[in-house]
Amino acid sequence: MRFRIKWLQIEPERIPVVLKEINYGSEPAARFYALVATSTLIAAFGLIANSVAVIIGAMVVAPLMTPIFGMALALVRGNAKLLGRALQAETLGVILAIGVSAIFGSLPLALEVTPEMLARTQPTLLDMLVAVLAGFAGAYATIDEHLSPALPGVAIAVAVVPPLANAGLCLAVGAYLGMYGSMLLFLANLLSILLVSTVVFIASGLAKQIELENTRELFRRFGVACVGFIIVSVLLTHALIRIVQERYLTNTIEKVMSAELAHIPTSALEDIIHQTYQGKLYILATMRSPKVISPNQVKHIQENLNKKLHLPTELIVRSILAKDISATGSTSQVTARNLNRLFLTGKLSPDILTIQLAEQSLRETLASRPELNLMDVELVHFPSGPVILTTIQGSRVLIPFEVKKIEEAMQKRLQNPNIRLLVRCLTTVEVDAQGRILYGAAHFGVETPPEKALREKVENAVKEEFKQLPDVFLTNVDAIKRDGVWHVRVEAVGARVATTRNVRELEKAVSRKTDQTVKIFLWFRPEVMVTAEGYTSAEDYTEKRLMEQEKALEKSGASQGIKVNPPP
Repeated sequence: MRFRIKWLQIEPERIPVVLKEINYGSEPAARFYALVATSTLIAAFGLIANSVAVIIGAMVVAPLMTPIFGMALALVRGNAKLLGRALQAETLGVILAIGVSAIFGSLPLALEVTPEMLARTQPTLLDMLVAVLAGFAGAYATIDEHLSPALPGVAIAVAVVPPLANAGLCLAVGAYLGMYGSMLLFLANLLSILLVSTVVFIASGLAKQIELENTRELFRRFGVACVGFIIVSVLLTHALIRIVQERYLTNTIEKVMSAELAHIPTSALEDIIHQTYQGKLYILATMRSPKVISPNQVKHIQENLNKKLHLPTELIVRSILAKDISATGSTSQVTARNLNRLFLTGKLSPDILTIQLAEQSLRETLASRPELNLMDVELVHFPSGPVILTTIQGSRVLIPFEVKKIEEAMQKRLQNPNIRLLVRCLTTVEVDAQGRILYGAAHFGVETPPEKALREKVENAVKEEFKQLPDVFLTNVDAIKRDGVWHVRVEAVGARVATTRNVRELEKAVSRKTDQTVKIFLWFRPEVMVTAEGYTSAEDYTEKRLMEQEKALEKSGASQGIKVNPPP
């Protein structure tokens, strides 16, 4: 009795063609090794560059699959000569591939680990199942002349050369565990193709000398391959179980972390790395959030992980500062994109939704006040009710009237008249070489030379007129022209406060001197530096002291014959 399948039967006239093609492809000739070296280098480039397209190119060029068919055909037909040639071609090809990639990896290329390299260091039973199916497709395409053009696609599915190239790269950097995984993947592919193609060749009628009743002969020919296939299957099954367990652990960690981060606005989990060492689970979680997560929050998440995993856990959170801003206030939260290509989720807690809408309302209100910068927004629950605590940075402190108007706009957006607003003001002072910035346009506006000269004329006239006020000292002045009127903002200090009459007189004097309409806004600070010589501003006092120190240094350098460059 012979084992044959009708639809796999090969035509008699096709048999010589198949034998010739497999014999030719299994020949250990120079052309074979040249293609092996070429495909290995292409695969190594693709692995290092993490390019799937380049790796696919290496799979198509690689000739190592045909000698496997040669070994299978030699076993089923009892052709010792073909078996020797195919074994020689495959063995030397494997050695050459590993050697070429190892030499390539030893070059000073600043080799970095890529996902494509890692994927070939942890084979599982699924990889062997792919090789089984691809081996069947390849053997069937070999015996059927109508399917022979499909062989490049089969080569891509099996991927014999990339594991060998990866093994050589691992060898070059001393990653022997990774090399073991890559070689195990190659061995799984080789044995799967060998056994499946053997079955196909027998079922197609190529094995004239093999009968199913001759069990001893079958074991003699295929025993080693079958035992090797079983051993590799066991190893890959163990690896698959381990990977499934790790994925379950990772999914559990992600669920706990995501549930905790749902209470932190505009935060998301980016990546998780974990390992178990001496019975303890160590986790490095990378998260994106608008501010650094506190140690108490990390401790709370760690305790929940301990309860869920029933394993001692140490959690380290790496915070990446980021904030999500929409045009009108989003009622969704940004998350990692799922298989439906969605990156927004509408499952928001009431507190997160309140914070998002409150922040958007605050940003819209403060858009007309460029001198004020929104830094942070929090929701605090006091016994009297919810309060939005916001931090605003600017050159001045907000007045209660402003806070009231901003609070009303926020309450309207949230549709909650009971929520209150508490503003924490951080005052800043912006100074450039011209002085304190009172009007940004006076320092950074676009001016023609005549416009700049006129502005400086107005500012200098204001400075000259202010000298007429006793015990009042001008510290900064900025002038800008709006609707034909010069608006002059003045910052001054003194032992007494300037009156509105003083301001009117200053406006008239400056207008006459410059022949321009001038409106002065005096920002008076009742502070002054008092010394035995009299009154002065802190700015003038500091400037005087710095000039005295500079002159003293110049004098000291001159007496010692040292040349001191004047300040620019």
